[in-house]
Amino acid sequence: MSKVSKWDELRRSWVIAMNDTRIYYLRPAAIMFGVLFPFTLFLSFTVGRDVPLETLAPLLLAQTVFWASSSIAPVSIPVERRVRTFDRYLSAPLSLVSVLFGKTLAGMLYGLAISTLALLLGIFAFGTTITSVFALILGVGLASLEFSAMGIMFASIPTESPGEVMMPMNFVRIPLLFISGLYIPISQLPAIGQAAAFLSPLTHTLDLIKYGLGGSSYFGTPVNTAMLVLYTLLFIGIGISFHKRIMRTQ
Repeated sequence: MSKVSKWDELRRSWVIAMNDTRIYYLRPAAIMFGVLFPFTLFLSFTVGRDVPLETLAPLLLAQTVFWASSSIAPVSIPVERRVRTFDRYLSAPLSLVSVLFGKTLAGMLYGLAISTLALLLGIFAFGTTITSVFALILGVGLASLEFSAMGIMFASIPTESPGEVMMPMNFVRIPLLFISGLYIPISQLPAIGQAAAFLSPLTHTLDLIKYGLGGSSYFGTPVNTAMLVLYTLLFIGIGISFHKRIMRTQ
């Protein structure tokens, strides 16, 4: 068999991403979930509270990219295992890395698209202004890739049931909401809370987005960017390693 070039691998990943977008992400239910769930969660924690107007858009945008990017792959991959679509990808032949990167790319594009809607809502509804395009692109772009990779990592749980993936994933995602500065400023957290916030990828997402939308940054752009890149590489590496382990045991 002739050696496949890196360009061919990327092209195949793109085809997988577009196929997943058509099958999973463009469904009305997926679009409604991506838009309504973060917005409903946002309203539940902001309505009736004395929250400064300038903080609303970063909160909505960070929650949207967090939930949208990480929610579909943990459902689609177990289903594909059950109907053997995932196995057919690998016998195409496609490398495991190409398949997982394509699925990660699909989640990233979905997260970016839904986050754009949240950003437009923030601009027109809350009067938000973009003060640093660079920080905003870094925050939303890296977070979309990172949280999509996190979904792929959890999808490596060897099961054909989406529920068995979503339960442990939500066991991680929900606590992140409360230690990442979304509802309690990091400066008001105790020392142990601030340490936990620093280790949360959602913290650095929100910090970059806040800076991009005119707020102040707690950790600074270089630290936030480095942490998001680190978590992205970590999630991708763990996801690939665990998926390979599943293949060896089958």
